[in-house]
Amino acid sequence: MSVNTEEELNRLVHQAIDSRLPGIGVEQRVLEHARERITREPAPRIPWMPLGRGVGGAFIALAVIALLGGALGLTLSLRNHSTSAPAKTALPILPTSPPATPPVVVPPTAAPSTALVFTPTAVSFATASDGWTIGQVCNPSTCALAVYRTTDAGTRWMPVHFSAKVDLGNATLNIRAASSADVWIWGASDGHGLLVATHNGGVSWQSMAVGNALVADVELAQGTAWAVTTCSIPKPCTATLFSQPVGGGAWSDLGALPAAVGAPIDNNSTIPLAQLVRIGDDAWILDANQQGPALVRSQNNGRTWMSLPLPCTVGATAILGASSPDHVMLACGNEGAFPAPQEVWTSSDGGSKWILRSREGYNSGFSPPAANVGSIDSGGAPIGLAVLSTTTAWMANDREDDLVTHDGGATWIHAALPPDSFGGGGGAEGIGFVDSQHGWTFVPGGIWTTSDGGTTWHLLPGITVPAA
Repeated sequence: MSVNTEEELNRLVHQAIDSRLPGIGVEQRVLEHARERITREPAPRIPWMPLGRGVGGAFIALAVIALLGGALGLTLSLRNHSTSAPAKTALPILPTSPPATPPVVVPPTAAPSTALVFTPTAVSFATASDGWTIGQVCNPSTCALAVYRTTDAGTRWMPVHFSAKVDLGNATLNIRAASSADVWIWGASDGHGLLVATHNGGVSWQSMAVGNALVADVELAQGTAWAVTTCSIPKPCTATLFSQPVGGGAWSDLGALPAAVGAPIDNNSTIPLAQLVRIGDDAWILDANQQGPALVRSQNNGRTWMSLPLPCTVGATAILGASSPDHVMLACGNEGAFPAPQEVWTSSDGGSKWILRSREGYNSGFSPPAANVGSIDSGGAPIGLAVLSTTTAWMANDREDDLVTHDGGATWIHAALPPDSFGGGGGAEGIGFVDSQHGWTFVPGGIWTTSDGGTTWHLLPGITVPAA
């Protein structure tokens, strides 16, 4: 509807004013007042209404009707009076409206800060449900150490207070869980050994002084946690075993280890490479020092030790795994370049004799191809082993997917994991199993678990940290 002529305007006024009261001069005064208002004040826009043809005129008509409010009020007050010549009546005095209450200005709510993401650097599950992880939470300027635990297989993670002082820029830390309450964190921080434990789910932590030594590994068996130490060249020390009951208590010194595994680290790194493996009363310690690698074994819960042959070439890094006191597996790699020359060896007598099962690549010191030797099919380098039986073992690799063998190490196949998260993302950081069916592996981007022996893997929900 549009208003284009004075005739149309008059018609609208007639519709707005009761036709039964054509009071003398009322329409003229209203029309004149309306013309003045329209001329003086442009019609306001309706923000929610589109401006189209004809809409502007319709709104002017509505504005005119609104401007007639005072006149309409007066006119309606005369409904019951005679339409003959009107008597002079004093206009009523309208009450003064109270001043409008000033609007309350609500300051805009600040946009919530983006939640931070936790990056795991070590993971350990004690059971299929109870797990722990340690890692970092970083914003654009700083990083902080964080510890989390789960009791529902990783569906939810709860933050744990961690009181130890750690130099994040010069720290290498690991974690081992025995239950939802008992866990050990160890490693090196700024060249100093670190060994702490909690036995109440992280409410409090107990620290173990290790002198000049660096803590290289912690393993559980026979109701105890063992910690093996090693040395660095600038800080000579004696490699030692420490023991603590799994449920907590005083640490005891089990004594010095054989000199073969007490040599200082000499691999252009401060990362301890000594590894501890325990199966019942049997234990193995592998010192992967590149200048003097050695392997020793105890069959009486650490009271005495004997040296074993180590088939890996000097200069190679090595990792060890065992599924029983007899069945042991060894993976070696030369990480000068990728793909690294690699070998997998197995023993059926606890490490006294070794058989080469598979290999990849070849250079001086590594075994040449042979008809009875299988393929590892790896473009990376082995960094972790989880040996489940004489036939099945899992391997974590640097710059490569996780691998699995089901024939004792002769052939290896790539695990059912997204290649962009593992091989394409720098490789796994670690792998472990609590039994033949339940295991985990992780990369900085997340933690994966399996409940069917590795046939399928599932990415756990990420751990997000509310911004401060």
